[in-house]
Amino acid sequence: MASTAMRFLSTVTESTGSIWPVGFDRVPDAPWATASIDEFGLGYDNVGTHGWYKNLEPTISQVVAALTENKVLVDFSAGTGILARRLLSAISHNVGILNVDASGKFLRVAVENLGGDERAAFRLLSYLKPERRLQLIDEVVERPMLERGADIITATNAIHLYYDLPETLSSWTRVLNPGGLALICSANMRNPGAREGDWIIDETVSKVNEIVADLVLRDPAFEQYRPALEDSEVVAAHTKLREKVFVPVRPLEYYTDTFRDTGFDVLHVFDSTIFARVDEWCQLLETYHDGVLSWVGGSPKVEGTAPTQEALRDRLFLIRYALQKLFPAQEAFPATWTYLTTRLH
Repeated sequence: MASTAMRFLSTVTESTGSIWPVGFDRVPDAPWATASIDEFGLGYDNVGTHGWYKNLEPTISQVVAALTENKVLVDFSAGTGILARRLLSAISHNVGILNVDASGKFLRVAVENLGGDERAAFRLLSYLKPERRLQLIDEVVERPMLERGADIITATNAIHLYYDLPETLSSWTRVLNPGGLALICSANMRNPGAREGDWIIDETVSKVNEIVADLVLRDPAFEQYRPALEDSEVVAAHTKLREKVFVPVRPLEYYTDTFRDTGFDVLHVFDSTIFARVDEWCQLLETYHDGVLSWVGGSPKVEGTAPTQEALRDRLFLIRYALQKLFPAQEAFPATWTYLTTRLH
């Protein structure tokens, strides 16, 4: 039986008072929007229930204050719509939230969850193989919406993933109205003001690898994975794969400078310590296990073959083991989230 959201997958009829301009379909007529729900997308969506997603609260407060009647927000790297769900629940007036992401699997879940709300729209950034890049936002938003423009852009828990940040921010300036806000939060900026003992959250992944490598080299139960550690080319290939998912951390100054260089004023920078439950963080790392410990059992993206079921079981066990070693007898660990409030000239 089709879900309520699926009934909105045809062209939306513009109703009186609609925030979306004529010629802009909230849900595009595209294969990804009608595909079966993917288990990986559902797995990530469950992360939204984790306590460390308290990191969204400052951004939600900013948006609720700024997104007044008939304004439009673009949630860049919206994923499965975790932020949009919270915003649409908190806002009762007529606004628009355009969810933009590079994963059709994630956006399909967002359509399932939010497609029945006329205030929600969706666009996919596709990978352009000949140019070896993702589409830019102004390449996937039709002219009627570009002419209308957005009033706010949010990027929560994602800006550290953008390989070409200057180009990404420049594309934002072609969608955002003059004076529009860009609101950022990330736990993966090297903030010189971070409190002693706080983690940069993704750096737990390199520590997990160190702990697992030590165990594999010592424990005969895992000796079948030692060859991957003894071949420098294999190590380099798996490190490269890991750093595509958990990108090396860049300094806060890089972000503030790049915003200024692309036409934004940096109005405010602040940070907050947020505690991540070890078991919940473990669930996320298990979801992304191929980006965490791909060398345990191998990866289609490196060796060209998938790991065996035994290797997958070992991989998940080793992630849990390493986190227990990293945070012994701890239910949670502190991490610094950094927030940027910027405005387009």
